[in-house]
Amino acid sequence: MRARDQLIGAVLLVGATGLGLYRIAEAKNETTAGGAVFRLDESRPLEMAAFGVVRAEITQMGDPALAERLEQLRRDGEIWVAPKLGPGHWAVFVESLRLVRRIYVRQQALLDPVAHLYRVPRPDIPPRHQQAHAWINLAGALRHELAHRDGATEEAPAYDAEIAWYEQLRRSPFLASLQGEEREAWEWGIDSAILSAQKARDIAA
Repeated sequence: MRARDQLIGAVLLVGATGLGLYRIAEAKNETTAGGAVFRLDESRPLEMAAFGVVRAEITQMGDPALAERLEQLRRDGEIWVAPKLGPGHWAVFVESLRLVRRIYVRQQALLDPVAHLYRVPRPDIPPRHQQAHAWINLAGALRHELAHRDGATEEAPAYDAEIAWYEQLRRSPFLASLQGEEREAWEWGIDSAILSAQKARDIAA
């Protein structure tokens, strides 16, 4: 066999091996996220619209940089939707074989954060409190998974980043601009989110 043919054969073999490994990594990722996952893009208008609302809420909370970072990751193909991700998760970052890195958002959490958080009805909690609590938790969960995506291999530092984000929200001009029941709802939501994250961090540690 001529040297040129040998080189072409080697290149094709390497390419086929690389593609095979990538498919394996994708399969491992999808299995971890529960299966039936799909990329968040324009082919999914309902989820795209919901993601736009999430980004708008995060921007309103005073963190446009986080909203833009999430959008950039989405454009890069790193934000996916996981319809079968367990109800105990808002989102999860999964990396397989150092080839496939994605943040999977639970579909219900994206489409209806309140229904995701309050699977059991809580008539004792005012609706506005539930809404604020849900938006805060969803944003915090995305910040948590972003910390994993950026290199936090353990849960404790990811929870630290999440808690720091809640504390930033507590000191934000957005919260300072609220009054009356609206402010009370958001303060309650922040306190509840911090308490939950601290308990989870303690368990993880």
